[in-house]
Amino acid sequence: MTARGRCRARRARLLGLAALAAWMGPAADAAPPARTAAPPEASAAARAFDRGDYPQAVALARQRLKAIPGDTRARLVMARAEAAVGDFAGAYQAFRRVLAREPRNTDALYYLSILGGVLAQGEYDRLFAQAPDSARAHQLRGDLHVAQERPVDAEAEYKAALEAAPASLEVLIALGDLIRRQSRFEDALGYYGRAAELAPHNYDVLYGIGVCRSYRQEYAPAILSFREALRLDPSSAPAHLALGHALLQSGQTAAAVPELETAAKLEPRMLQAQYLLGRAYRLLGRTQDAEATFARVQKLVQGQASDAVDAAQSADPLGQQKPREPPPPLDKP
Repeated sequence: MTARGRCRARRARLLGLAALAAWMGPAADAAPPARTAAPPEASAAARAFDRGDYPQAVALARQRLKAIPGDTRARLVMARAEAAVGDFAGAYQAFRRVLAREPRNTDALYYLSILGGVLAQGEYDRLFAQAPDSARAHQLRGDLHVAQERPVDAEAEYKAALEAAPASLEVLIALGDLIRRQSRFEDALGYYGRAAELAPHNYDVLYGIGVCRSYRQEYAPAILSFREALRLDPSSAPAHLALGHALLQSGQTAAAVPELETAAKLEPRMLQAQYLLGRAYRLLGRTQDAEATFARVQKLVQGQASDAVDAAQSADPLGQQKPREPPPPLDKP
């Protein structure tokens, strides 16, 4: 690259970083950070962020997440603050973790799309230039392809990354997740199995294995995997949903209800939780509860015919396939 080209690239990078800083939050006229009790509320991190005290926002959010790993609001604040101080890799991973828990989280999708553009033009240019065939470079390309909904290209990049780094837990999980969402459960179990050898108590590994087992109608091992996942992250709505579904399908309706109720409470717009909960109530003879729950289902499906809803939920009970658009918010009772 010529000197003029390097100058132009550096200027573009700096402009991108400046735009990111302007997007992420207000300028830093930081007031002294307020002391909060442990674990601090997510709102305390948000206030620090709004003051422009990004390091304090990160610290408070991390304290909160250490106590409550499933607090997506705190993780979003942390991710934005990390991006504001230039930790783009950390912010990227944090936004991805939010989307792993809440695939329809519009804030995370919005911020990640902007951050992905900055990463592509900024910090990772050097990685691609200096080590284009490194495992990290292939992994990042795979992540970007996933964000762009190009699964074939993503799989090729992840496999290249795995060839360069066969013991990469992140890549094994990424491949398992990608292939699982294509309903290739046997292949996905192969990658999750390798990941389990490296990290047998990893939430993503246990959850992924459970989902694959559940879709293969192997409910007993699926239940074990989901219970282990929930010991690691009790606030995971997807894991409560998945456990409730496996219990329901294996005839343990009474045990399924509290799991589905927890999932619906954590994520009121989670269609699958509401639908399965309505089914469970009906099986238990709780007619009024079932009617109220199916009324919420009708709001979420925007008036679709009951037969179409039943077919869709039967085909994809855990919401593995991406919906065309997010459902509308539910009215508070």
